[in-house]
Amino acid sequence: MDKSDIPDESTNVEEIMRNIKENIKTRRAIGVCANAGDTAGGKADESEEHAPFEIGKPEEWDYVNSNRDIQNDNYFISSHRRILGKVLVKGRELVHGEVRRYVDPMVWKQKEFNASIVRILNDIAVRLGGISAQIDGKIAQSQSTISAQVDDKITQSQSTISAQIDGKIAQSESKISSEIGEQVKSVIAAMNEDIENRAWLAEILDGRIAKESVRASNTISESHADYINYFVFEERFRGTRADIKERQSAFIKYFKGCRNVLDIGCGRGEFQELLRDYEIGGHGIDIDEDMVNFCKSKGLDVEKIDAVSYLQKLEDKSLDGIFIDQVVEHLEQEYLIKMLNLSFMKLIYGGTIVVETVNPLSFFSFANFYIDMSHKRPVHPETLRFLLNAAGFREIKIELIAPVRDDARLKKIKIGERRDGHREEIEIYNHNIDMLNAIIYGPQDYALIGIK
Repeated sequence: MDKSDIPDESTNVEEIMRNIKENIKTRRAIGVCANAGDTAGGKADESEEHAPFEIGKPEEWDYVNSNRDIQNDNYFISSHRRILGKVLVKGRELVHGEVRRYVDPMVWKQKEFNASIVRILNDIAVRLGGISAQIDGKIAQSQSTISAQVDDKITQSQSTISAQIDGKIAQSESKISSEIGEQVKSVIAAMNEDIENRAWLAEILDGRIAKESVRASNTISESHADYINYFVFEERFRGTRADIKERQSAFIKYFKGCRNVLDIGCGRGEFQELLRDYEIGGHGIDIDEDMVNFCKSKGLDVEKIDAVSYLQKLEDKSLDGIFIDQVVEHLEQEYLIKMLNLSFMKLIYGGTIVVETVNPLSFFSFANFYIDMSHKRPVHPETLRFLLNAAGFREIKIELIAPVRDDARLKKIKIGERRDGHREEIEIYNHNIDMLNAIIYGPQDYALIGIK
């Protein structure tokens, strides 16, 4: 308070004290409103409201520490009036003293309060600084730990995935290698068999040439069977051993569990190999020496002898199965009947006979029948059924096999969604095509299965 602020007139101390108290109250009220007014009025600064926590700026702490003491001693009482100046100064000193007596206790309390608040704030700032440092250390430590753990997990995952991939690759390579190896073995086996067959054919041809030379030199006439190489003939016209073996595999089911199956006219031994593969006991007979020698080269139990002669020397009921494939069309009528009767006698009760031959009901098959000059006559399925039944066999059934390929058969017209007047004619046409296909392009072979 400046001395010049006190009027020159007589001073009313009570009024001055009242004004001072009101001024203090007003200042306090204004301070409270300044702190809360913006928030209450909705005008607070959003940046301050949402600002991140900070301990305080350095200049703010300097301001707080330097202004905690509100005692103001930097003033003096004076007057510019020369006559009344001393009186006025004296009066003002008296008033000032009275005011100080009321105001100083409050100022002192406020001063002490401010000092306590500043000390607390300084202590809080120090503590917050330490806590912040600890938090930063913990965060840095956690980040380092998490980063190390993540790196370990990534390394471990990469190692696991790499090991799994390597294992899968090794497994796939092993599987592929095994599959390729099996395929290679199969191909090599087929090539070896083909080489063996070719070598065997060469030996047969060499033998035939030598035999023909002897026959020509001796001018001895030989029968048709003596100089036709039937091994070479079958290889060319009947099919490969693999094809015949696949076709004959359909008959294995009739001999499951058998121990003594006779293969009459075993040829190149395809069915004998099937019996061996399925661990079924059996042996074969054939009249062609080349066929028999070839089968023996494969380790098969085969004998060179005709069917009737072999059956006659067997004991009755000594066989539990008989297989006759592409044989009956080579036989004379009397020989065929005798062979079937002997077959019935040599089979045990419940034994099975399978007779497979060319199907004469198919014109396609019949047209090719005489490619083989050793064929005598085709046998009608019902004729063969009658002969088996007459020999004593029961439960006789017929199976049609070796169908003609679809691309070699007559084609039908597709009806589709047609609604015109030609639909009925097309259906009749297709029915006729079915009948012609059954007659002309029916299955090439048939088999009769009989039970004793």
